Amino acid sequence: MFFKMTKNQLERKLKILKAAAVSFATFGFHISDIDKIAKNAGVGKGTLYRYFQNKEDLFFESVKYCMDEMYEEIGKKLENVRYEDFVGVLFDAHMDYYREHEETYMLVANAILQMPQNSINFFHELHREKMKIILDKLQSGVEAGKVKNVDLEILVKMLNLVSQSFCLTKDISPEADDYMRVKETFVNVFNYGLLK
Repeated sequence: MFFKMTKNQLERKLKILKAAAVSFATFGFHISDIDKIAKNAGVGKGTLYRYFQNKEDLFFESVKYCMDEMYEEIGKKLENVRYEDFVGVLFDAHMDYYREHEETYMLVANAILQMPQNSINFFHELHREKMKIILDKLQSGVEAGKVKNVDLEILVKMLNLVSQSFCLTKDISPEADDYMRVKETFVNVFNYGLLK
């Protein structure tokens, strides 16, 4: 939509995005049905198409919406954290968000597996943009002389992947020994290998 939306229109668009996120997370891109998404959002199919050009556009917008929401919440938890607590807080922030918003988390984590092949670059760019929140925190640590100057982009990808892998392994709870052992190991590796 290229014109300024009213409050009601914004609320309607948000309902559609949330219904789409649940559908795409549950059934995937190819099986999700536009008619059912519209019905679950409480709008007609024609109304849905006033906000989104097609199913692919709706998928991208719902992934972007979910990523914005997820990484904003994770980023807030990292804002004032000490560097020696950074990895543990990152792991816990992922787990907390997953427990509160499982569908949203699953959509973000699995989006690249669902989207059309010719659109994968869209996801990579979006993900890189969202990882900047975490990257900037570590970069400020480098500038303050508290974190060693390594390839922080690779480090952030690795930490994010390990955090996600525990959330996606549904039989591991945050209280489980395996989760705590992996978290503590990464905290120790980070603190020993990267902090000054």
